[in-house]
Amino acid sequence: MLGEAVGGVMHDSPRFLIIDDDAVDRLGLKKALSTIGRVDEAADATAAVESVKNAPYDLVLVDYFLPPLRGPEVLRQLREVRPGLSAVFLSGHGGERVAAEAMRSGAENYLSKTVLTNPTQLRKICLTAVESGRLRIEADRAHARLELAVEAASLGTWSFDSEARQFRGDARFRALLALPPGSVWSEEKVLGVFPENERLALYQGLTRGEVALRLPVFQGQWVDLRGRTELHSPRNMFGIALDVTAQKTEEQRSSSLREQLMGIASHDLKNPLSAVTAASSILARSPNLNERERGFVTHIRNSAERMTNLIVQLLDLTRVRLGGGLPVARQQIPLHRLIEGVVNELRLASVGREVIVQADTSDVSVDPDRFAQVASNLIGNALKHSVKESAVLVTLKVNENEAVFSVHNHGTPISADAQKLIFEPFVQVGDKAQRDGLGLGLHISREIVRAHGGTLTVHSTVEEGTTFTVHLPR
Repeated sequence: MLGEAVGGVMHDSPRFLIIDDDAVDRLGLKKALSTIGRVDEAADATAAVESVKNAPYDLVLVDYFLPPLRGPEVLRQLREVRPGLSAVFLSGHGGERVAAEAMRSGAENYLSKTVLTNPTQLRKICLTAVESGRLRIEADRAHARLELAVEAASLGTWSFDSEARQFRGDARFRALLALPPGSVWSEEKVLGVFPENERLALYQGLTRGEVALRLPVFQGQWVDLRGRTELHSPRNMFGIALDVTAQKTEEQRSSSLREQLMGIASHDLKNPLSAVTAASSILARSPNLNERERGFVTHIRNSAERMTNLIVQLLDLTRVRLGGGLPVARQQIPLHRLIEGVVNELRLASVGREVIVQADTSDVSVDPDRFAQVASNLIGNALKHSVKESAVLVTLKVNENEAVFSVHNHGTPISADAQKLIFEPFVQVGDKAQRDGLGLGLHISREIVRAHGGTLTVHSTVEEGTTFTVHLPR
């Protein structure tokens, strides 16, 4: 048997229990509700408890005054037997105080018995109460499942009020962040848990309403924070916190091991390659070689030198990744002469290309070998990726505070997306036919400049061409 429609939705036949010491009122209620479901009766609390033990009721209708008890006490006894049982209180008399007390006890509704004169309204109210109870039970079940999942995953939960700038969190969240006792903390207090250089990223995530960060906390501990704005409450965010210390430690250990292996392998390869280079240089001077054999020797030497350069780059990358940075031995030198020397070497390898040098003649404190590596990489890239008929412009401007070294060329511009990644390791842009090496040159150049306390940037457009600029403090 189907019940009446409530809000346009039909409900399965519910089962009701009427608890009232007045037989006439029970009869009226039963007559009104029997058209939409099955109805049982109980004249007192004891009988009602027995009924609830033996049948799954969708709704109980309880007389608020049921001597010697009151409705809330009766409902408490019933819910000890069947937790979450939905109820509606009825009373022949009682004011706002009684209604408020009834609702505080967890009833779905409170009705005056005058509703018996309007059976249609009574049925609608009861069906709505049944639906409300079902939804509440489903919500309770979902909440219980969520709590179980959160507990099983060792997750902490938190929320953030963007207007009050306050966090709320459970005990797990508090423990993960070592917050003071309580469940509410200011934004400043939570941000203060993290290192100063990490706070901006979290603040920005809270401001835009989405957080997905893995952050160090204290004493080697790491926490993964995830959160987003609640769908129906734009001022609130809800999120989780997970201890990822073990995972982060394993990642760092594995990364360190990989870097060490790379460094060991690169270092051990340098010695035999140095021997190959030296032997090929000696062999190239032999008068007994014909032109074909001399070409083979030259090829061997060039390949060995290229492999040596790649290994040096890998060693530099290893130093950077292991956290030690690149060592520099700075000295005051006429930097313009070093740059001119690099340009002259590259001119020999790029016959017919024009390289214009405009350089101030002041001394600058740099590591000569390391800066020559930067200059060679930037100028070499400019020659490689520019139009052959165009000139490459190399400039050095020196003032009392800094030296600015730049390399400009015309050619296919570097896209905005590529500019964001171009200084990362193993990134190569441009025509595949022009690519060689490992894509480490710009990354290592940036690290060399950083080791000098400077910056390396790129600007590239169709109209202006491409310019790499190094700023070095003097």
